[in-house]
Amino acid sequence: MMSKIVIGNQKMYMNKEDVLTFVETLKNTNMDNKQVIVCPTFPFLEYYNGVVPVGAQNVSINDNGAYTGEVSAPQLKSLNIPYCIVGHSERREYNKETDEEINIKVKKLLDQDITPILCIGEKLEERQNKSTETVIKNELNGDLKDLSPEAVKKIIIAYEPIWAIGTGLTPTLEEIDEAMNFIKDYVKTTYNVEKTTILYGGSVSDKNIDELNTVESIDGYLIGGASSKPNAFKYIIDSQN
Repeated sequence: MMSKIVIGNQKMYMNKEDVLTFVETLKNTNMDNKQVIVCPTFPFLEYYNGVVPVGAQNVSINDNGAYTGEVSAPQLKSLNIPYCIVGHSERREYNKETDEEINIKVKKLLDQDITPILCIGEKLEERQNKSTETVIKNELNGDLKDLSPEAVKKIIIAYEPIWAIGTGLTPTLEEIDEAMNFIKDYVKTTYNVEKTTILYGGSVSDKNIDELNTVESIDGYLIGGASSKPNAFKYIIDSQN
């Protein structure tokens, strides 16, 4: 059986020296039978070449043109970048990204044979109002609009309850398991996809990874803060058997 996928979303935490230290730690980590992906900021993508597969943290809705500061899917393809995060809650909130825009980004990535890592999840008040499943359905319906089962099959979905990201808070194991199974069942029923890869994200760390590993419905992890800490990230990788 394959180990659970470990994806590090390093956000904007690290400078060049941090990245070089991180890369050295990865080089000294046993990657046999492990599935590890690192998503650094754009300037540091090349530093991971030959060490682990990499992913971008964002992509433009446009293929090319006068869009200062943007990076397109064809540009990522030209650099042989195999993965890209889309729909992260920080971009939904801070950059006002809509499901319509995220849907375009997903399609742009798939057109270039880049695997989207699609983030979905509810806010604290939505969890408290017992509307988690409604939020998940609405985001999936918008983000996966007009995609064929073959296309949906290629997407990695990351369930990240927004209230757990960077807070140190995590849902109970039962709540995580319920959300994982709900997403898998919904995608299977709605998009006719038998098997979907669903990651959990939200304050995943070296402190709680052993407990999270006991949840069989979790196919892997999208890790934020701990992915900028070499020893913590190594421990999470080592915990995957």
